[in-house]
Amino acid sequence: MKLYLAGIKSYQLDRGIECTAFADPRHERTIQGIKRDHKEAETRTRTPLTRPCLLRILRYLPGFTYNDLVARAAFTLAFAGFLTVGEFTYQPTDSVPEYTFKNWFMVNDSIRMREGGRYMEVILPASKTDPFRKGITLTISASEDDSCPVKAMRQFLAVDTDRAAHSPLFCIGQLEQQAFTREYVVQRLQQLARTAGLGQGTWNGHSLRRGAATWTARVGISEAEIQTLSRWSSDAYRAYIEYSDRERSHYLSASRLRKPQPASHRCEPASIWVGDVTHRTAGQFQL
Repeated sequence: MKLYLAGIKSYQLDRGIECTAFADPRHERTIQGIKRDHKEAETRTRTPLTRPCLLRILRYLPGFTYNDLVARAAFTLAFAGFLTVGEFTYQPTDSVPEYTFKNWFMVNDSIRMREGGRYMEVILPASKTDPFRKGITLTISASEDDSCPVKAMRQFLAVDTDRAAHSPLFCIGQLEQQAFTREYVVQRLQQLARTAGLGQGTWNGHSLRRGAATWTARVGISEAEIQTLSRWSSDAYRAYIEYSDRERSHYLSASRLRKPQPASHRCEPASIWVGDVTHRTAGQFQL
């Protein structure tokens, strides 16, 4: 309802019509009354794909086929880079001229291996957290374990040598070359989760990003670092971190036992160097 009202307000502003009525407190009270009278739609749950879950899924992507290699590279990169599903998928309606495609979507040339594969740079030309399309470069370090995104990407690129530099980065079928879609990623993720014994769950496009945020919080990464790693400019990242009932109980008990510190002993939050934090993306969350 608020979206419709915002649309009406925008329409009136564009035409120079008086909008003071939208600031009337009766507006908000009316909306609250409607909410109480009508049940709000249930919030969709999204099962987070944490690192243990990711490792179980990767067992069923051994890399014997092209589609296994590309899925393994996509899932490990998305987890390590806190990517939204829209940042590494494409839609049939995304028809832009070939020479400008790289300015909007991840392409083969978006991946740069550095220092012999010690880390890689991933260029995101456009993303949800980059509304002005300035482009973002992520530094993803190697972890040299089963969920290593650099290793998975190197294995994928080793067999994906015949495509143009400005082609979509992730495609289905080595010959068909159908660009990844959101629907395909979600369907593949759900199928792999069931095969790995993770249950039906509510796996969807947010599971990888939500799982990365939940896992980094679980292993002790600070909220400030999580916000930097995930490229959130607001505190919206907190909604992506999920705690189990056991964890909530533990934190509640700990908060009751914790003694308040004198004002003179309280520390100011430390500053964070973005470059150092981004290097930790893949290699430091293995606890």
